[in-house]
Amino acid sequence: MSTAPATTSILLVDDQPENLTALRAILADESYRLVTAASGKDALLRILSEDFAVILLDVRLPDIDGFEVASLVKQRERSRHTPIIFLTGATDDLAAIYRAYAVGGVDYLLKPLEPEVVQAKVAVFVELHRRGEQIKEQAELLRQAEQQRRDAEVEDLRRAAQARYQNLADAIPQCVFTAKLDGGIDYVSSRWLEYTGLAFEALRGWGWQAAVHPNDLNQFVSKWRRCLESGEPFQGECRLRSIHGAYRWHLCRAVPERDVWKRVVAWLGSFTDIDDGKRHEQERLHLLTRERAARAEAEAAVRRSEILAEASSSFSASLDEHSVATALVRIAAERICTWCVLDLREDGGARRLAAAHRARDGARFVERFVERFGPRELALTAEGVGAVLTTGRPDLRVECAPRDVAVALDIDDPAVIQEIGASSYLCVPLVTRGEVLGALSMVWVEPGERFEPPDFAVALDVAQRAALCLENARLLRMTREAVQIREDFVAVASHELRTPLSALVLQVQGLTRALHRADGGLPADQVLAKLSQAGGQIERLTRLIDTLLDVARINSGHLELSLDDVDLCDVAREVAGRLEAELERAGCTLDLDMPLTAVGRWDRLRIDQVITNLLMNAIKYGRGKPIQVRISVDGRSAVLQVADQGIGIAQEYIARIFGRFERAAPTSSYGGLGVGLYIVDQILRAHGGSIQVESAPGMGARFQVALPLPPRAAGPSGPLGERPGSSLTGPAG
Repeated sequence: MSTAPATTSILLVDDQPENLTALRAILADESYRLVTAASGKDALLRILSEDFAVILLDVRLPDIDGFEVASLVKQRERSRHTPIIFLTGATDDLAAIYRAYAVGGVDYLLKPLEPEVVQAKVAVFVELHRRGEQIKEQAELLRQAEQQRRDAEVEDLRRAAQARYQNLADAIPQCVFTAKLDGGIDYVSSRWLEYTGLAFEALRGWGWQAAVHPNDLNQFVSKWRRCLESGEPFQGECRLRSIHGAYRWHLCRAVPERDVWKRVVAWLGSFTDIDDGKRHEQERLHLLTRERAARAEAEAAVRRSEILAEASSSFSASLDEHSVATALVRIAAERICTWCVLDLREDGGARRLAAAHRARDGARFVERFVERFGPRELALTAEGVGAVLTTGRPDLRVECAPRDVAVALDIDDPAVIQEIGASSYLCVPLVTRGEVLGALSMVWVEPGERFEPPDFAVALDVAQRAALCLENARLLRMTREAVQIREDFVAVASHELRTPLSALVLQVQGLTRALHRADGGLPADQVLAKLSQAGGQIERLTRLIDTLLDVARINSGHLELSLDDVDLCDVAREVAGRLEAELERAGCTLDLDMPLTAVGRWDRLRIDQVITNLLMNAIKYGRGKPIQVRISVDGRSAVLQVADQGIGIAQEYIARIFGRFERAAPTSSYGGLGVGLYIVDQILRAHGGSIQVESAPGMGARFQVALPLPPRAAGPSGPLGERPGSSLTGPAG
């Protein structure tokens, strides 16, 4: 055990140097450390800087008297128990003595001092001080020993708790870990080492990332770092690799460990194997998804059946194209989309036949789409409806803007679609027997609405059924038109055949009566005149019969050509001469403008028939007006033009005048079978030629024929393909 210090500090306070010297001499001892102060302030400074065993304090000091110094010393906690011995030269001042004891003095010595008394008193207080210091030292030693004992007990408890914690961590099935403030692991349970097969040194710090599945690592680490920064509890899922290399799902939970000031000092966590539960949950979700899909599929099948049943019932209710189209757009707008339009192919173009809206006024909507954005030319390279009509492939745009729908529907004013609304677009073709009849364009309006696969399938089925009904309606219409055309043709043909036949009968009967009246003496010139008139009617009747035979040959594909070198100009002059009487009766003048020759390899009889029909057509519809025939050669073709200044043809008849039994003028005003231009067109097609016409009502017509030079190779039966070139305009014969 240690002892008290070898020297003890004593403070001597006196303003007289000789008194201080005397005190030094009296208290001269090697075990004393004498500290002097010449004033009260100096004494206070000494007391503040160190501790003293006893203070010898003169009462009278120049700045602060001894009583005030003693009072200040006693007020300080550290020096309040330091003994103070007052020194004074006044022998009879009892008040001063009382005051000295009152401020905390332990003794009061009078000057001159007695060395033995001073030494004895100081020795007593020094001994008390030394004993007090020894007691303090012993108390400190006892305190330290007690603290060490307590620390040892705490350490034992800590080690026991840690061992118990580790045993507990090793006993549970979870992988337990602790992490430092930065997130690095500083402890793992044996379960973790057994599962991963990795050594602790490999897992220490952030090495544990090697056990996490690469696809889960970034998300897991990012969430772990966010919790480290915020101090919030962590929970996340990831797959951990086992010692066998297989990955299993684990749920990680970690909570922050805090000190008494609520500061995070460490993290405690665990990994729980949830792979089996995860797989069961995934299987349950898979089964639930399949169940929902099956239910949705069943509902879609029921809905599809209902729509198809309604469509079949509505379509079969009528064989009228317009009725079928109206039913189709109504069903689509009510059951598949918000609004829709129907386009049908027609003569190389398209016609907008019907439209419908689920909520809006039907008449106004139909008027806007059918009448304003109706007929138009079909471009083979067009997108949207044009592409569907051309290729027969559906066009689906799950998400689109109103401007996209405007382009798809060939509408030049996008504001119309913007007003109605459009968010999803589907266009399906109406196809039957490989032919595209039309296209049904359907549109959803609300942003959340879109076409799903069931809608797509239903729309295709409905469109296919509508196409069959439209095809049946079209075939019925065409049949009725064909029957009507046949009846009209039979009536016209009967009339045309009866006219020369009646005239022939009358002329024969007149000749017979004249011969009876003349009793065989009828002059020869009269007989010849009657026979000439009869011959004319017979010739007319023969032409009609030949025309009908030509139509029959063309329909059966047996229009025969006898090719030879033919001069087109020579044929034109011959026909003009033969029709001179007809021109005169019609009051028409004929202007021939042609080169000397225009030779090609053609069928002379058929070319004669072409020129004859064109001139007869010009005479019929241009009566009383001049007719012009021009022939030219452009190097590749011989071109024949026949122009009149007659009634002309309206635009709606332009594409029809070359059809069989088609007419551009009423039968009551202009006779004929309606097959003249049809035969002309077929003869020219057999030669590889073409015919075009330019006309307008009241402006006459100009027919232009082009025959190839040299002609293409052709057998005895010329091919009857599509007529090359685009038709212009002109009246039908």
